[in-house]
Amino acid sequence: MTNASAHDIAIRLLTPADTTAFCALRLRAIQEAPSAFSSSREDELARTPDEHVQRIAGGAMQRAFGAFDGDRLVGFAGLRREPMRQLSHKALLWGVFVDVAYRGKGVARRLVNACIALAEHDPAILQVHLSVNAENNAALRLYESLGFIGYGTEPRSMRVGELFYDEHHLALLLR
Repeated sequence: MTNASAHDIAIRLLTPADTTAFCALRLRAIQEAPSAFSSSREDELARTPDEHVQRIAGGAMQRAFGAFDGDRLVGFAGLRREPMRQLSHKALLWGVFVDVAYRGKGVARRLVNACIALAEHDPAILQVHLSVNAENNAALRLYESLGFIGYGTEPRSMRVGELFYDEHHLALLLR
């Protein structure tokens, strides 16, 4: 367990220099909670370094925030705007994760709020969407407390090994 308080954790946009730390933490996150991510370990390892950089610092269309305890990355969340013209009013919140030792300190809330603020500053984004494992009640409560509303559940959305998981789909209407 860490002694860091919520105020000790800095939230900032990730840069290409954070790619190695992001990849390491994301691989650990997938290993610890494979049903929380659509990517498998193999999927992540197959991505090139440039693909990882684009995911976290890909300009206005794709950004990610990191939570840092000093120099140590302890959490992340990403926001990707839909590139197609007829869908470009939507953004997707993806990959929210906080190291177990830092949970319960409001870090995930701060990461998601940073993504929402980024979306709100882009006049083209009118809503933010996400999917969450139907068994992840803590994450669902967080998203609902921030104003996300459910609009459906996809049965057997994800398959991890021989197990299937449903996912709830939620949206936050910004304007």
